[in-house]
Amino acid sequence: MDTERVIVIGAGHSGCKAAQALRKQGWTGPITMVGKEGCAPYDRPPLSKAVLLGKKAHDQCSFFPLDWYSKNGIDLVLGRIVTRIDAANKAVLLDNGEVHRYRKLLIATGAELNVLPVAGADLAGVEALRTPDQAARIAACLQEGKRIVVIGAGFIGLEVAAAAIEKKCHVEVVEAAPVALGRSLPATVSDALISFHRAKGVGFRFGTGVSAIEGTSHAECVVLSDGSRIPCDSMVYGIGVRPSTNLARDAGLAVENGIVVNKYLQTSEDDIFACGDVTNYFCGLFNQPMRMESWKNAEEQAEVVARNIIGQSVSYEHVPWFWSNQYDLTLQVAGLPALGTRHTERSVGSSKLYLSQTDDGKVVGVCGLGSVREIAMPMRQAKNLVQTRHHVDASEFADESRPLEPLAD
Repeated sequence: MDTERVIVIGAGHSGCKAAQALRKQGWTGPITMVGKEGCAPYDRPPLSKAVLLGKKAHDQCSFFPLDWYSKNGIDLVLGRIVTRIDAANKAVLLDNGEVHRYRKLLIATGAELNVLPVAGADLAGVEALRTPDQAARIAACLQEGKRIVVIGAGFIGLEVAAAAIEKKCHVEVVEAAPVALGRSLPATVSDALISFHRAKGVGFRFGTGVSAIEGTSHAECVVLSDGSRIPCDSMVYGIGVRPSTNLARDAGLAVENGIVVNKYLQTSEDDIFACGDVTNYFCGLFNQPMRMESWKNAEEQAEVVARNIIGQSVSYEHVPWFWSNQYDLTLQVAGLPALGTRHTERSVGSSKLYLSQTDDGKVVGVCGLGSVREIAMPMRQAKNLVQTRHHVDASEFADESRPLEPLAD
């Protein structure tokens, strides 16, 4: 095995952690990781929190020091793009003409930002948030008294709004949908989160899109689809991402809302695997295909795919889990609560838990909103209700005097 090479396409979270896991699991052969960005693999969540608040420099978000890769026998190729996968000959072609051959290939190309498709989106002061450089530019805009318009009330948009408020900016959030995070959260949880933002001073415009951004050389005004106008000093947009699947599709791999993989995160080619945001895997817990864009999914799939590249045949069967920190508030989500038709609240000190169930009482998700100290342990206990797909009496969940743990037994 020490004469065989694993190539990892993508130097993001999941690809980097998969390379680390390969070494931890005993792979002694060469590993090459190819990343299109010119910087070492970095952790993305701090970009919308610590970096925007000035608590961490953007170059402090790297997973490992640069010399970690050479010390662990990982050939890190940065600033290069894989232009083609030749599955028949087990080789990848780079944009500089180099050809690298592999024994096993891991595609961890992640997702690509959806670009704002309106006139004026190329003006200075209009930013998306995906990279350290973008985070640094946005952080420089968040100055006291500045007018910041955020397009998109998803997790990134709300995190940016929270950071801007903490930097004493005036913030307006524009969302085309009638509610925030409607595909991820029940209405009760979304409403509670938006109410918290409003109490902090964030303005919201729901049910309207952006038709143009006006300004001479710099963004000065956002024109909405309902004809209204919002003056601004800077604008940040987060209108979702799409899986980066072109390489896989051109190589003849099965692609449908991501790279289709089996329970071992193996693609339609036996020696090619995929992990992270780009994968469409079958979730046995919910009996449906799923593609998750979350830190936890990237981390957990990296560990599982490394073990399967080595040949351990480990199924990926984790409970979907994600979180977001906004102000001193944390939102934690286990399962797929938006699938629920019945939702029950439970107070935990000053915080809340929200149980989501199907009509027959089966638990499909749990959300926690409030202080991380208050909800961390209850969320871990409630996660077991999702893992086991328990049928729970909603009144028992709502009873604060009743411990959560026995409900999962």
